[in-house]
Amino acid sequence: MEAIDGEEPNGLDFSLCDLSGKEFSRCSFTDCDFSECDLTGTTFEKCGFTSCNLSNPVIAKARFVDVVFDRSKLLGLNFHHCDQLVFDIAFLECAVRSCNFTDLKMKKARFTRSEFRDCDFQNTFLVEADFSEAVFDNTLFHNSDLQRASFYRAAGYSIDPGTNKLKKAVFSVPEVLSLLGPLGIVIKD
Repeated sequence: MEAIDGEEPNGLDFSLCDLSGKEFSRCSFTDCDFSECDLTGTTFEKCGFTSCNLSNPVIAKARFVDVVFDRSKLLGLNFHHCDQLVFDIAFLECAVRSCNFTDLKMKKARFTRSEFRDCDFQNTFLVEADFSEAVFDNTLFHNSDLQRASFYRAAGYSIDPGTNKLKKAVFSVPEVLSLLGPLGIVIKD
């Protein structure tokens, strides 16, 4: 298993590359393309991805420990196939499309100012997660634990209070009214 420590790749094209089984530690990837890259069993520890493209990489059994995605595009990632023993990622101002977070434990995860489209959060443990200023479109939260999570200034979310745990979660007006949608009631001015 090849170990790479402290590297700062900038502008590299890893698309279609086989990086399976490699170990990256304290690496900072900037403007790199990981499209359709094979990351099976790859470990990323204390790594950052800034302005990177991660479109449809294979991440089965990959390990993400203390990893930050900043202003990056993530498309089609099945995070639920990752090694979940230690799973710690954060998203800052990212475009997250068609990603699956089913069955993950992501306590205190950060998703701030990111855009989520066609994503799944089913049976996901998101206690104290921070979705502040995030924007959602066609994203499912089902049977997830969102206790003490923050949706401060978030928009477009559709969360059914009957199928998710929301105790002490933080929401902003007027978007908080969307929580009433599943009840089938009509709100008028």
